[in-house]
Amino acid sequence: MSRYCSARPLIIGIDGRSGSGKTVLSKVLAESLSANHEVTVLRLEDFYHGWDGLTAGIEKFSQDVLPALAAGETATYQIWDWNSPDTSDGGPGPVVTTRPTEVMICEGVGVGARPNREYLDVLIWLRVPDKVRYKRAMGRDGETYRAHWDRWAAQERAMLDQDQIYDAADLVLVANEPDERHHTSALAVVQAMLASGRSLEDPAPAEHPDS
Repeated sequence: MSRYCSARPLIIGIDGRSGSGKTVLSKVLAESLSANHEVTVLRLEDFYHGWDGLTAGIEKFSQDVLPALAAGETATYQIWDWNSPDTSDGGPGPVVTTRPTEVMICEGVGVGARPNREYLDVLIWLRVPDKVRYKRAMGRDGETYRAHWDRWAAQERAMLDQDQIYDAADLVLVANEPDERHHTSALAVVQAMLASGRSLEDPAPAEHPDS
């Protein structure tokens, strides 16, 4: 993980398999923090190249977007248009520009992949039982997703076989259903980092006796 300082964005990664609640948590954090901080949310679904594009999406985010934002620079990149008529998986979408803000929340499968971790100030992994994840995903995307669930899940498993992202997480939240306590825990960690200007890895300042 990187070491956060107030001179550059605080970058939060929210990862977990499909249907684990990443989008909900990102919304909760963004809404809670936006009263006092400028917040931007980036979603990796804008980078996946269709239903077989998990790896390509992670690579694009790792190479074209995250390093620039972590350095306090504007990132310009092309997103994926899932509604494009080019193919059944969508097609290349518009080119967009994202400038760094005080807090950058990055959510999606693979956000915490090894190439990204040096840029993240805190990585949150959401662990939810498979049956619960499937129910949530189908309730959210319905028949659009049902036909692609197995092929996407296979990509997730292959990625995690090579890179156990959950073992590198700073905070692992385990839940069968959305739980406000988990949202509160994540928010408390982020607020503490913003208040201190230090990362989770930074040691507390040494105390010196009065001379």
